[in-house]
Amino acid sequence: MNSPELQSQEIRQAFEEYDRNTTVSNFKVACVIGMALMPAGYILDIYVYPKMVPPFLEMRFLSSLLIAIFLAVLLTPFGRNNYRAFGVILFLIPASFIDWMIYATDGATSPYYAGLNLVLLVLAFVLHWTFWESLTASALVILLYAAVVFAHGGVSATLNDPIMLGQFANNIYFLSLTGIIVVTGSYFHTKTRFREFAFRYQLDKSRKALEASLHQLKENEMQLVQSEKLASLGRMSAGIIHEINNPLNFATTGLFTLRKKGKHLAPAE
Repeated sequence: MNSPELQSQEIRQAFEEYDRNTTVSNFKVACVIGMALMPAGYILDIYVYPKMVPPFLEMRFLSSLLIAIFLAVLLTPFGRNNYRAFGVILFLIPASFIDWMIYATDGATSPYYAGLNLVLLVLAFVLHWTFWESLTASALVILLYAAVVFAHGGVSATLNDPIMLGQFANNIYFLSLTGIIVVTGSYFHTKTRFREFAFRYQLDKSRKALEASLHQLKENEMQLVQSEKLASLGRMSAGIIHEINNPLNFATTGLFTLRKKGKHLAPAE
């Protein structure tokens, strides 16, 4: 029987393969969502930034194209072997374009910062990020957002403008809350997924062992029935032979007596 350490290693290896297949499948869903939602934001551009519609539309389609290329690479053996690192890369594609739109418009006061929250939530719940992946992605969101805000208005101008500073603090606050939710949820969700998989894996392993035992038991039962049939056939054969031997013995005894007594008879008799 395997030791607990070997069993745990076996379960973890099986979970990694299961996680790879599940995550790659979820990547496909996330890519479809990203390729659909980025151009769909064109409707929002019309009402919020009508003057920026042409360049924003080009960037949105470019983002969808990059996501499609990302998906093609992911489905290669290289992509499947490095699927975890690809999670953060996929997140950075729409997040970077949203940050660019924030930089190209109103900086800290741009309402498009909400798109970063949406990207975090969609990718985190669809892709099943791990704790460290969620933490990395959340930190990158905040850092990139702060960078584009300060690049748009300047560090000193942003910090000295009460309206800009207040809006920036508000957005950072809600981005941080989203990040905390994503990181915490990913941590507990990963642990729950592993426990459920380990339980199913052990249950499936026990079921297969039980099926093997039942199969062996049926084979032993069939062999026992066959042995009983052969034993019954042997007993029946012995009985038949006994019934045949009895008259043969009488006949043999009579013939022996005739041969013995016949020696003393005259040839005519």
